[in-house]
Amino acid sequence: MPGPYLIQVLANTGLMAAVVYLPLLARGLGANHSQVGLLVATYQAALLVSNMLFGRWADFGDRKRFVVVGLFASALALAAHTLVRNLSGLFLVRALAGFCAGIFPAALIAYFYQYNNRLGRFSGFGSLGWGFGAVIAGAVSAAWVFPVSAFALLVTLFTAILLLRSQQANISQPFFDSRVIRRNWKLYLSFLLRHLGAFSIWTIFPLYLADIGASRLWVGLVFALNPFGQFLFMNLLERFREKLLINAGFVLSVLVFVAFGIARDFRQAVPIQIALALSWSCLYLGSLKQLLRCNPERSTAAGVLNSILSLAAVMGALLEGITGAFGYRTIMFVAAGLAAAGGLLFIVAPDPAPPPVDSCIE
Repeated sequence: MPGPYLIQVLANTGLMAAVVYLPLLARGLGANHSQVGLLVATYQAALLVSNMLFGRWADFGDRKRFVVVGLFASALALAAHTLVRNLSGLFLVRALAGFCAGIFPAALIAYFYQYNNRLGRFSGFGSLGWGFGAVIAGAVSAAWVFPVSAFALLVTLFTAILLLRSQQANISQPFFDSRVIRRNWKLYLSFLLRHLGAFSIWTIFPLYLADIGASRLWVGLVFALNPFGQFLFMNLLERFREKLLINAGFVLSVLVFVAFGIARDFRQAVPIQIALALSWSCLYLGSLKQLLRCNPERSTAAGVLNSILSLAAVMGALLEGITGAFGYRTIMFVAAGLAAAGGLLFIVAPDPAPPPVDSCIE
């Protein structure tokens, strides 16, 4: 079943190259820290709406169609970045790119899970794509970042057309139905708290690395350590139970964010990035396994999780606008506190209701 794996790698390569380079492009167009945060928030807000809408919609139609349409639209949106000449134009194309990039991920996850439940390997290939994208952002000239990104999405599009087959999903529920959120609120809320702090860091992370001595190439290489590490860890962690993975993810996240606050040289970020890869692998893989195992509305459950990531990114970018005024150390320590709050919530809060007996399989 090579199709979904290839799509994961190629799509994430193209999208991540644009994400990593974007703060540097924005600063070149005259953006300050707050405007960079708003730019990231714009992209993530569009991604949030798109993931929620199309994640749900994909449970009522042909999932291959959502993957193909989303990849085609994303390729066009990334190509449009080459036309940007000012900040207002950059805001517009990032909103378009965010909406397009949210059409296909939940449908692809649900498509894969229908045939294969090895989510660690599948998620790991997505991280591998993030790593390749980060390297591309640092290695190619600035003028070629977005053309290369768009080309990667076009190759992904043809891969999906050739290697995926139609997969019709038919959920017997109203389109607007909150039961997935009610059933999994504790996981979603704790996940949101951790990522609210994390995304306040990622909003300025390339700038943070540059200010502690990293060149543009080193920004890409250090950034790539995290996703490449995820590729390794997610394959190794597949056999562990969900709650153990989630709890470990929260504890490691707190330690990692504190370590970022202490670091004073970009070379110190290298081992921290590897630990970050382990923390994210535990938390994301554990959360995704629990959601897809215990919810028949798999595309919806994955779409909400992706939307939670985008919501955290929007709120995190706005939070960075506040904490950033006090320096990088404050950003990192606040993120650590939020991760600790998320972990505490997940451990002590009661589950609102047991999952459906016929869908949650041990």
